[in-house]
Amino acid sequence: MTSPAMRGPEDREFALRASDADREHVAELLGRAFAEGRLSTDEHSERLEAAYAAKTMGELRPLVADLPVVFAPPTASSAAAVLAGTSVSDAAMRYGGEPVVAVFGEAKRTGRWLVRSGLNARALFGSVELDLTEAVLEQREITITANAIFGEVIIRVPDGVILHDEGSAVFGSRKLPSLSGTVFGPETPVVHVRGIALFGNVEGRGPRRKWFRSR
Repeated sequence: MTSPAMRGPEDREFALRASDADREHVAELLGRAFAEGRLSTDEHSERLEAAYAAKTMGELRPLVADLPVVFAPPTASSAAAVLAGTSVSDAAMRYGGEPVVAVFGEAKRTGRWLVRSGLNARALFGSVELDLTEAVLEQREITITANAIFGEVIIRVPDGVILHDEGSAVFGSRKLPSLSGTVFGPETPVVHVRGIALFGNVEGRGPRRKWFRSR
Protein backbone atom coordinates (compact mmCIF):
# COMPACT_ATOMS: atom_id res chain seq x y z
CA MET A 1 0.00 0.00 0.00
CA THR A 2 1.30 3.44 -0.91
CA SER A 3 1.82 5.65 2.11
CA PRO A 4 0.26 9.15 2.11
CA ALA A 5 3.75 10.66 2.00
CA MET A 6 4.53 8.80 -1.27
CA ARG A 7 1.31 9.83 -3.00
CA GLY A 8 1.44 12.49 -5.69
CA PRO A 9 -0.30 15.87 -5.32
CA GLU A 10 -3.20 14.71 -7.51
CA ASP A 11 -3.74 11.55 -5.44
CA ARG A 12 -3.85 13.55 -2.23
CA GLU A 13 -6.17 16.12 -3.78
CA PHE A 14 -8.77 13.59 -4.88
CA ALA A 15 -8.60 11.73 -1.56
CA LEU A 16 -9.97 14.88 0.09
CA ARG A 17 -13.50 14.90 1.46
CA ALA A 18 -16.00 16.49 -0.92
CA SER A 19 -17.98 19.54 0.18
CA ASP A 20 -21.53 20.58 -0.73
CA ALA A 21 -20.04 23.10 -3.16
CA ASP A 22 -18.01 20.34 -4.86
CA ARG A 23 -21.11 18.20 -5.31
CA GLU A 24 -23.07 21.19 -6.62
CA HIS A 25 -20.30 21.90 -9.15
CA VAL A 26 -20.46 18.36 -10.55
CA ALA A 27 -24.27 18.45 -10.56
CA GLU A 28 -24.16 21.60 -12.67
CA LEU A 29 -21.70 20.01 -15.13
CA LEU A 30 -23.97 16.97 -15.43
CA GLY A 31 -26.98 19.22 -16.03
CA ARG A 32 -25.20 20.98 -18.88
CA ALA A 33 -24.19 17.65 -20.42
CA PHE A 34 -27.78 16.43 -20.18
CA ALA A 35 -29.05 19.62 -21.82
CA GLU A 36 -26.55 19.14 -24.67
CA GLY A 37 -27.73 15.55 -25.25
CA ARG A 38 -24.51 13.93 -24.05
CA LEU A 39 -26.31 11.98 -21.32
CA SER A 40 -29.60 10.11 -21.42
CA THR A 41 -32.25 10.72 -18.78
CA ASP A 42 -31.29 7.52 -16.95
CA GLU A 43 -27.56 8.27 -17.12
CA HIS A 44 -28.08 11.78 -15.81
CA SER A 45 -30.30 10.56 -12.99
CA GLU A 46 -27.83 7.86 -11.93
CA ARG A 47 -24.82 10.18 -12.02
CA LEU A 48 -26.67 12.95 -10.23
CA GLU A 49 -27.62 10.59 -7.43
CA ALA A 50 -24.02 9.40 -7.21
CA ALA A 51 -22.76 13.00 -7.13
CA TYR A 52 -24.90 13.94 -4.14
CA ALA A 53 -23.89 10.71 -2.37
CA ALA A 54 -20.15 11.15 -3.04
CA LYS A 55 -17.90 11.56 -0.01
CA THR A 56 -14.53 12.21 -1.67
CA MET A 57 -13.23 14.15 -4.66
CA GLY A 58 -12.11 10.85 -6.16
CA GLU A 59 -15.72 9.65 -6.24
CA LEU A 60 -16.82 12.77 -8.09
CA ARG A 61 -14.17 12.75 -10.80
CA PRO A 62 -15.33 9.61 -12.70
CA LEU A 63 -18.83 11.08 -13.03
CA VAL A 64 -17.57 13.68 -15.53
CA ALA A 65 -14.46 11.87 -16.84
CA ASP A 66 -16.06 11.08 -20.24
CA LEU A 67 -17.53 14.58 -20.69
CA PRO A 68 -15.85 17.55 -22.43
CA VAL A 69 -15.35 19.47 -19.20
CA VAL A 70 -12.41 20.22 -16.93
CA PHE A 71 -12.87 18.82 -13.44
CA ALA A 72 -11.78 21.84 -11.40
CA PRO A 73 -14.03 22.05 -8.33
CA PRO A 74 -13.83 25.00 -5.95
CA THR A 75 -11.57 23.17 -3.49
CA ALA A 76 -9.03 22.36 -6.19
CA SER A 77 -5.65 24.04 -6.44
CA SER A 78 -5.13 27.40 -8.09
CA ALA A 79 -3.49 25.67 -11.06
CA ALA A 80 -6.60 23.55 -11.63
CA ALA A 81 -8.76 26.65 -11.43
CA VAL A 82 -6.67 28.32 -14.12
CA LEU A 83 -7.02 25.22 -16.34
CA ALA A 84 -10.78 25.58 -16.01
CA GLY A 85 -10.56 29.14 -17.29
CA THR A 86 -11.54 30.59 -13.90
CA SER A 87 -9.47 32.55 -11.44
CA VAL A 88 -9.34 31.49 -7.83
CA SER A 89 -11.24 34.60 -6.74
CA ASP A 90 -13.97 33.94 -9.34
CA ALA A 91 -14.30 30.34 -8.20
CA ALA A 92 -14.58 31.40 -4.57
CA MET A 93 -17.21 33.99 -5.48
CA ARG A 94 -19.26 31.51 -7.44
CA TYR A 95 -19.22 28.60 -5.06
CA GLY A 96 -18.67 30.22 -1.70
CA GLY A 97 -21.35 30.76 0.89
CA GLU A 98 -23.46 28.52 3.05
CA PRO A 99 -25.77 26.20 1.08
CA VAL A 100 -29.53 26.29 1.57
CA VAL A 101 -30.87 22.80 0.85
CA ALA A 102 -34.37 21.33 0.73
CA VAL A 103 -34.74 17.61 0.05
CA PHE A 104 -38.36 16.44 0.12
CA GLY A 105 -39.07 19.45 2.30
CA GLU A 106 -38.92 23.23 2.61
CA ALA A 107 -36.12 25.64 3.51
CA LYS A 108 -36.36 29.42 3.93
CA ARG A 109 -34.02 32.31 4.61
CA THR A 110 -35.96 35.40 5.64
CA GLY A 111 -35.61 38.48 7.78
CA ARG A 112 -32.30 40.28 8.28
CA TRP A 113 -29.41 38.05 7.28
CA LEU A 114 -26.04 38.44 5.60
CA VAL A 115 -25.86 37.31 1.98
CA ARG A 116 -22.28 36.61 1.04
CA SER A 117 -20.82 37.09 -2.42
CA GLY A 118 -21.73 33.53 -3.39
CA LEU A 119 -24.72 31.49 -2.25
CA ASN A 120 -25.85 27.97 -3.17
CA ALA A 121 -29.48 26.87 -3.09
CA ARG A 122 -30.60 23.34 -3.94
CA ALA A 123 -34.18 22.11 -4.09
CA LEU A 124 -34.46 18.36 -4.67
CA PHE A 125 -38.13 17.39 -4.61
CA GLY A 126 -38.52 20.35 -2.28
CA SER A 127 -38.84 24.13 -2.04
CA VAL A 128 -36.27 26.81 -1.19
CA GLU A 129 -37.17 30.47 -0.64
CA LEU A 130 -34.47 33.13 -0.38
CA ASP A 131 -36.01 36.39 0.82
CA LEU A 132 -33.53 39.23 0.26
CA THR A 133 -35.95 42.07 1.02
CA GLU A 134 -34.43 42.73 4.47
CA ALA A 135 -31.08 41.03 3.89
CA VAL A 136 -27.67 42.71 3.91
CA LEU A 137 -25.69 42.08 0.71
CA GLU A 138 -21.96 41.60 1.26
CA GLN A 139 -21.28 43.15 -2.15
CA ARG A 140 -23.24 45.22 -4.65
CA GLU A 141 -23.18 42.26 -7.04
CA ILE A 142 -23.72 38.77 -5.70
CA THR A 143 -24.06 35.36 -7.35
CA ILE A 144 -26.64 32.75 -6.42
CA THR A 145 -26.32 29.23 -7.81
CA ALA A 146 -29.89 27.89 -7.75
CA ASN A 147 -30.43 24.26 -8.74
CA ALA A 148 -34.07 23.14 -8.79
CA ILE A 149 -34.39 19.42 -9.49
CA PHE A 150 -38.02 18.35 -9.37
CA GLY A 151 -38.45 21.29 -7.00
CA GLU A 152 -38.49 25.08 -6.86
CA VAL A 153 -36.22 27.92 -5.81
CA ILE A 154 -37.87 31.29 -5.20
CA ILE A 155 -35.70 34.40 -4.91
CA ARG A 156 -37.53 37.40 -3.49
CA VAL A 157 -35.80 40.77 -3.93
CA PRO A 158 -36.68 44.32 -2.85
CA ASP A 159 -37.52 47.11 -5.26
CA GLY A 160 -34.50 48.49 -7.10
CA VAL A 161 -32.58 45.19 -7.34
CA ILE A 162 -31.79 43.66 -10.74
CA LEU A 163 -32.04 39.90 -11.27
CA HIS A 164 -29.73 38.65 -14.03
CA ASP A 165 -30.51 35.14 -15.25
CA GLU A 166 -27.39 33.18 -16.22
CA GLY A 167 -28.73 29.65 -15.79
CA SER A 168 -30.48 27.05 -17.91
CA ALA A 169 -33.69 25.04 -17.86
CA VAL A 170 -34.23 21.43 -18.96
CA PHE A 171 -37.89 20.42 -18.88
CA GLY A 172 -38.30 23.20 -16.34
CA SER A 173 -38.82 26.95 -16.16
CA ARG A 174 -36.89 30.05 -15.14
CA LYS A 175 -38.77 33.29 -14.51
CA LEU A 176 -36.43 36.03 -13.37
CA PRO A 177 -37.82 39.24 -14.87
CA SER A 178 -36.63 42.71 -13.97
CA LEU A 179 -39.08 44.41 -11.65
CA SER A 180 -40.98 47.35 -13.06
CA GLY A 181 -39.37 50.69 -12.29
CA THR A 182 -35.90 49.23 -11.75
CA VAL A 183 -33.24 51.44 -13.32
CA PHE A 184 -29.64 50.28 -13.70
CA GLY A 185 -26.99 52.60 -12.31
CA PRO A 186 -23.51 52.47 -10.75
CA GLU A 187 -24.99 51.76 -7.29
CA THR A 188 -27.80 49.40 -8.37
CA PRO A 189 -27.59 46.01 -6.61
CA VAL A 190 -27.38 43.07 -9.04
CA VAL A 191 -28.12 39.42 -8.28
CA HIS A 192 -26.67 36.96 -10.81
CA VAL A 193 -28.63 33.71 -10.79
CA ARG A 194 -26.88 30.60 -12.13
CA GLY A 195 -27.64 26.89 -11.99
CA ILE A 196 -30.21 24.66 -13.65
CA ALA A 197 -33.95 24.03 -13.44
CA LEU A 198 -34.35 20.33 -14.19
CA PHE A 199 -38.03 19.39 -14.15
CA GLY A 200 -38.24 22.26 -11.69
CA ASN A 201 -38.72 26.00 -11.36
CA VAL A 202 -36.47 28.95 -10.51
CA GLU A 203 -38.44 32.15 -10.02
CA GLY A 204 -37.76 35.73 -9.01
CA ARG A 205 -40.38 37.73 -7.14
CA GLY A 206 -40.75 41.17 -5.64
CA PRO A 207 -41.27 41.98 -1.97
CA ARG A 208 -44.42 40.92 -0.20
CA ARG A 209 -46.94 43.73 -0.14
CA LYS A 210 -48.67 44.57 3.11
CA TRP A 211 -52.33 45.34 2.83
CA PHE A 212 -54.06 47.22 5.61
CA ARG A 213 -57.75 47.24 6.21
CA SER A 214 -59.36 50.57 6.88
CA ARG A 215 -61.50 50.71 9.97
